[in-house]
Amino acid sequence: MKARLAKRYAQAVFQAAAEQQNVPEVEAELAVVQQIFGEAAVQDFFDNPGVSTADKKAVISRTFSPYLSPFTQNFLCHMTEKRRINVLPDVINAYRDLVKESRNIVAVEVVTAAPLANEDQAELVTQLSVVTGKTIELSARVDKGILGGLIIQIGDKRIDNSVKTELTRMKNQMLSK
Repeated sequence: MKARLAKRYAQAVFQAAAEQQNVPEVEAELAVVQQIFGEAAVQDFFDNPGVSTADKKAVISRTFSPYLSPFTQNFLCHMTEKRRINVLPDVINAYRDLVKESRNIVAVEVVTAAPLANEDQAELVTQLSVVTGKTIELSARVDKGILGGLIIQIGDKRIDNSVKTELTRMKNQMLSK
């Protein structure tokens, strides 16, 4: 439910920002908000039911007015009024995903048993770009547990060509006969 709620808020903010043609500005401002709300003291303040909504909104106005547009401040006040500040990090991440999608960018995670050489990363990005028709934002990590091969995660799609998975498939095939 939390993820669905975050996506709905993110879509509303994205649509409103797009209508006002300030998507990049809102993205930058939400990065600042995420950093500030990442502090434990700030979270504690906004999670405290003993602090009134009016006081929380006043703090948003005083603290953020030099750094945030009225649009983003209003969004934070709305989240405070609806007692949804706890989903703010998820909303910001969902907003970033919508911005990437609007720019035809897809995030791809690649897991290998050993670090990929720069040339191999560049070739992989090129091939994935051709297959998806999108600009690739590659994140590579090493997991020696896969033994070899690679695992590619594109959104909710997973391509597992690891040696470990192939060995598991072979084992299951042999045991099923």
